Amino acid sequence: MRGILLVDMGGANSPKELKLFLKRMFKDPFILPFGKLGRNLLSFIISNIRYKKSWKKYLLIGGSPIIKSTEQLSMSLQNQLGNGYKVRYAFSYSQPFINDIIGQFIAEQINDITIIPLYPQSSFSTTSSVAADVKNAVKWNENLNITFVKEFYNHELYLNFWSNLILNHIKNHNYTKPILVFSAHSIPLALVDKGDTYPKAIEASARLIAEKAGCDYIVAYQSSMSKKWIGPETKQVLKKIAEEGKNEIVIIPISFVNENLETLYDINTDIIPFAKNMLGIKNISKVEIPVANEDFINLLKDIVIGK
Repeated sequence: MRGILLVDMGGANSPKELKLFLKRMFKDPFILPFGKLGRNLLSFIISNIRYKKSWKKYLLIGGSPIIKSTEQLSMSLQNQLGNGYKVRYAFSYSQPFINDIIGQFIAEQINDITIIPLYPQSSFSTTSSVAADVKNAVKWNENLNITFVKEFYNHELYLNFWSNLILNHIKNHNYTKPILVFSAHSIPLALVDKGDTYPKAIEASARLIAEKAGCDYIVAYQSSMSKKWIGPETKQVLKKIAEEGKNEIVIIPISFVNENLETLYDINTDIIPFAKNMLGIKNISKVEIPVANEDFINLLKDIVIGK
């Protein structure tokens, strides 16, 4: 029996859970890379300040979708792989936690485990954090055979997953020659200075997907917390496109494989209305990320079997 563990950040189903989620996230040294005392203090302050405002956003999008979608993804992959595999999921900042699920595998004497972080483009703040949690969970067990999938941004089936979604989206919206805006979650420039390859992976995957779709494209970044994060910022990119007179834009949330607060709120209820109402862009829309999409399940299956 081989264990497969899908890992994402997690989510919350109540204000209390959201507060704990934020507190755990900002305690992570891979999110705030400085002293433990400072992280603990900041995580307490940030979680108490942000959770009420963030919960209001969750209510506007119908709650946190990532828990249910990750569960469905896990079930669909299990169905595809069949006997001989046990597929589970875990989160970094909400239950079920990575340590607990690996513990379940060990208790069932499943010693061959493949870890797949659901981050196509590796970053210190995401994939490296997951790797550290996995290392901590298995450090006392020498019998485990752990395979860690670092990233899959250039996997042929990942490129097909996005290009198929984009082409269907263009067809359904009757666009003629849209420009693709690949909007990725921003990270601090300090991480890039330390060797984080995330921006290069974003650029590469955007280029490869756009080539498959046969469209012009540009890369942008959203959700930055200061000017010391990577850009250009998505709204500024849209402003420049509008000034050039282009009026067909498709936004692709390139760094995500599940819908979440950044896709359903930040893009759908903030960025797109801004583009329409403030910039006068009439034909702008986002490619939705379907739950447990067949192309994406085939990608995960290929990753597992290939390992």
